This record gives sequence, structure tokens and C-alpha cells, in this order.
Amino acid sequence: MSRTDEYREALRLAEAALNKADMASLALRAGAEVIRLGAAAAQLRFRFFNNPVRIEPGTPFIICNEEQQADVSLEEKIVICHYLLQAKGTVPSGQSITFRQIPDGQFYDAAFQQRTRGPFLSCFGDKPDLFRASAEKLAGAPVAAGDAGMVFPVLPRVPVQLILWQGDEELPPESTILFDATISDYLPAEDIAVLSGMLVYRLISIARALKT
Repeated sequence: MSRTDEYREALRLAEAALNKADMASLALRAGAEVIRLGAAAAQLRFRFFNNPVRIEPGTPFIICNEEQQADVSLEEKIVICHYLLQAKGTVPSGQSITFRQIPDGQFYDAAFQQRTRGPFLSCFGDKPDLFRASAEKLAGAPVAAGDAGMVFPVLPRVPVQLILWQGDEELPPESTILFDATISDYLPAEDIAVLSGMLVYRLISIARALKT
């Protein structure tokens, strides 16, 4: 089975589980807005990377970016579905952890670093001002960390911090991604790695647009 087929099967299973779930209860735990209740299943809305996303169960199961009036990508659909299914409603603790501290994080750490740290430093390692400007386009807010630290509300109850140290003549640039200690109440490690990569590549895309 190809990777794409695996993704499609994962999405099929998640959508089937959501079609059987009480969407209003899921919304409460996930911090989503219920936009319709009645004979049909509830529709939900929340912001995903600062874009309004609507989730409409049924056949077909619809997950669309309301601003662009278009479906989100396959990987994005999987992350959104898993977020809704796993959400426990836990309030963010304010305590930060690294990816390796997440259950199963060590298993996915190599892929996580390849997907996030390398591309991020390649684009922003010596450009903290470009990082800040790009982050603001994704609703990033400053945090007091490193030479440039920003926190992103990537999902309603999943804040993610990206911190950059610019480096100097002796030390190369460095970065880290931090998560709230409650993140495992919302997503498994593999999805957290995927979500982090989405954040980094969105920032890179914004940076390229700003430079041109």
C-alpha cells in the first residue's frame, strides 16, 4: 500500500468514527463552534492556522477552508479529524515540553527534526525579523524566548511555540519547537510532527512572498 493509500485509509476510518459521534460534544472538547443543529448532524467551525475551517459530517464528509471555498489537503483533513476525535477538553497548562517529551516522540523525532528544524533554519536562521513578520501573518504572538520567539494558535487548544537563536561568529543559528504539556490530550505524536511541518512550511511560503 502506498503512503497516499495509507493516508486515504486513515482518513476514511476517522471520518467514519466522526459520522457516528456526537459532534456537539466533540465541539465542546475541541473548542469548536457549532454552526448548525437539527435533524442533520451538527456542523463545526474553528480556526486552523488562522483560517476558518468548516467540518460537515455525512456522505461526503466535508472539511473545507471557508475563506478559500475549497477542500483542505489530505494531510490537513487527517490532522483535523484526529484532533476532533482525541480532544479531551483539557485547558492548556502553560507548561512547555519538547517533541521528545511527548509519548512516542522519540520514535518520530528524526522525521520531526527533518521536517521542521532544518527547513526553518535554512529560511530564518539569520533573519529573525523576517521570521517575526512571517509569523504575524499566521496570528503568531511574541514570547520572551531566544532572539525571536513566537507562539501560534494552530488549533483552538493547541498552541505551538517556535523559538530562534540567531547565532554568532562562534555558534550557528539554532531553533526549537515547544508544545503545551497537554498536547497529547489532542493529537498523537505522528500528527504533531505533521502539524509542526505544516507550520514551518507555511512560514517559509509567507517569507518567500514577503521577500518578493
